[in-house]
Amino acid sequence: MLPDDAPSHTSTPPTSTGLADLYDIARLADRLGVEHATIRVWLSRKVPWLPQPDGRLNGGAVWRATTLEGIETRRERGRPGRKPKFVPAPSAAEVPRTGMIPVVPRTAVSDDDTGREQRVG
Repeated sequence: MLPDDAPSHTSTPPTSTGLADLYDIARLADRLGVEHATIRVWLSRKVPWLPQPDGRLNGGAVWRATTLEGIETRRERGRPGRKPKFVPAPSAAEVPRTGMIPVVPRTAVSDDDTGREQRVG
C-alpha cells in the first residue's frame, strides 16, 4: 500500500499502439498490392514517393503507420524510371490527303562553262 502523502504514479498509456502501428515490407507489399521484392527494389532505387524506413526490426525495414499515410495517392503507377512509350510520327501513307497533289512543271536545264547545271526560267 502507498502512504496517503505519496504522489500516485498513474501514467498514461503510450500513444503508440505497439507493433500494430508498424508496417514491415510484407505488410506494405500487401497494402500496395505488389510483391515483396518490388518494395525492396523501390527502396534500393530510392523512389521519391516511398519514404525511407523509420527503423529496422529483426534486420528488416519498418515504417510507422503515420509515415505511410496517403501512400496510395502518392504512388506513381508503372515501373519507376521507365521512359514514356515512344510513339512514332505518322508516316506519309497515314496522313489523309485533302486534295490533288500540285504538279510542278519541269524547267529547262542548261550547262554553263563551270559544269554546273542551272535552271533556266
